[in-house]
Amino acid sequence: MGNTITLGRDSVNWIRDSNPVCVVGMISDCDNVRVMVDAGWKGLDNAGIGWIAMSESGDRFYSTDMRIRAESALQAEGLGVYLVLLWARERGIRHLEISSDCLSLILQLTGMERSHHLLKATLQDVYDCFSSFHCLAFSFIPRSFNTVAHSLACNAMVS
Repeated sequence: MGNTITLGRDSVNWIRDSNPVCVVGMISDCDNVRVMVDAGWKGLDNAGIGWIAMSESGDRFYSTDMRIRAESALQAEGLGVYLVLLWARERGIRHLEISSDCLSLILQLTGMERSHHLLKATLQDVYDCFSSFHCLAFSFIPRSFNTVAHSLACNAMVS
């Protein structure tokens, strides 16, 4: 299936097919909630994130956008993932797949790419959330499949 790598204090499986996926737990258990997240960034005071949550049947049951402060586009993407994890944890969601169109973030989350200095604290916050989930997967999706979350993120920057 894949190689085991160390990510923070947790062991994860790296699955390689057409999309890199980082998994904590068993991939077969990750069928409850899928969240597609994106961020937009035009400067420190003009960043936004948006995400949509879907059930395993594909029904959208939650979406949001919010303005945030971030020092880079990559940090905005990382903060988006972190806020999704906090949102899911508050709602008792324990099986979660998070999809992002930011390949660099996914590679840094999995340790396949060295973490950027602006992202280290955010990555640590993400890693600290791992124990709240039975199964947690991160996957890369092309922007063309993430248009709703992208629109929400852009909307947050202008509101």
